[in-house]
Amino acid sequence: MPRNESSIEIAAPPSKVREVILNFPALSEWHKDHIRRIAVQDKSKNPESLVPGDKLDVDIEGTKFVAEVKENSENLFAWQGPPVFTVAGFRQFKMEPTKDGTATIFTQSEDLEGLLAWLMSPSLLGKKMKAHFDMFNNDLKTRAEST
Repeated sequence: MPRNESSIEIAAPPSKVREVILNFPALSEWHKDHIRRIAVQDKSKNPESLVPGDKLDVDIEGTKFVAEVKENSENLFAWQGPPVFTVAGFRQFKMEPTKDGTATIFTQSEDLEGLLAWLMSPSLLGKKMKAHFDMFNNDLKTRAEST
């Protein structure tokens, strides 16, 4: 199962990074590339109250799908996407405090499975995915450090 991953240190506590990530309506204000839209399907819920099994409408580079929330905790937000072109992804946004607690090590990763998942390994098409993760992480850093 291929895994693509990118990490960055952000000069903000994990709670601030989580707040920026879960503010889905503001995503397009600070990130214009890879992840174009995330929206909660159940309009009676806000992103902070999502629980495993809740659904998200996601648009990644024009590919729209419904993802299922797998975890929404203080340090991890994760979803499982359906198979798209025979490949399903488990996306994680991990926010870990640095040793002194003043900053965050943010790691975005995706584990891929399915018939063509091997094509998305970091040495093949996964290079593009890692580049998109890096752009997202840098945009997140800029936003979290400036608000």
